Amino acid sequence: MATLLLLSLCAWGQEDGSLLSSEISQPNKEVLHSSMIGMGSSNVLDTYLSSYNYTGKDYRIQRETMRMTNLWKGRVSNQSLIDLNVDFNKNHARNIKEYAGGIRYSQGWFYNFMNGNTVNPVERSASRFNFAAGLAASGYLGVVYIDRSGNNPAQAKADLMIDVSGLATYDLVIAKHHYLWRYQVSFPLMGIAFSPNYGQSYYEAFVAKHYDHNVVFAYPGNMPSMRHKLTLDIPIKRYTLRVGYVAQINQSIFNHLKYHSYSHDFMIGFNKYLYRR
Repeated sequence: MATLLLLSLCAWGQEDGSLLSSEISQPNKEVLHSSMIGMGSSNVLDTYLSSYNYTGKDYRIQRETMRMTNLWKGRVSNQSLIDLNVDFNKNHARNIKEYAGGIRYSQGWFYNFMNGNTVNPVERSASRFNFAAGLAASGYLGVVYIDRSGNNPAQAKADLMIDVSGLATYDLVIAKHHYLWRYQVSFPLMGIAFSPNYGQSYYEAFVAKHYDHNVVFAYPGNMPSMRHKLTLDIPIKRYTLRVGYVAQINQSIFNHLKYHSYSHDFMIGFNKYLYRR
């Protein structure tokens, strides 16, 4: 399946995304699309289901769209990001399976400092180093399931958050070729999340409708999480290969229930620029 996805990305990346010379004078019309797939390690703990860590493999797909806007005299960029992951884990004894995963969608707005352009810094910025920071609205839906008998074999995950995020790019020039490094870090700032209470079953929460603080206020004190993404854009003739590393550190303590999901993934994909008419 991963091979088919990668072949699809290759075909997608081979579309002609070059810009005409007449279009270069309108940088706010450019849209960057990036599609990546990857895999790595997973470590999940959910004390609602088990007091033990489960470890295994993480598989991830990311779809990103970035563009410069006309806000603040054209110094604000917009980012749309879809992040989908699936984990296949086992306990320490390797005799119980766990399946976990979810999808996060975010929309962020970044102020570009130093008259920079983090969407297309190679062609649109006079500086090799560019930095932007801002806020993003994100939503997550996921599940953790342990393959064993019990009244509560699964745990649902859901949150709506305001994130603070920073983005930096550096244009490394070697033999007249531009290798663009891009690093982004995001922290959940505040929002709401779903959590059953300690000892509460899903039957009580959804069938008997016994509400027990199941919607909680989330902030760094009870949800200290962060997401990192480091990528390198490699030019190959008319196309751009993107390789990278994604680390997601998701943690929470809601209603006396502890949860963490740590993943580290190697990513590969393609970029392309489109021009909005």
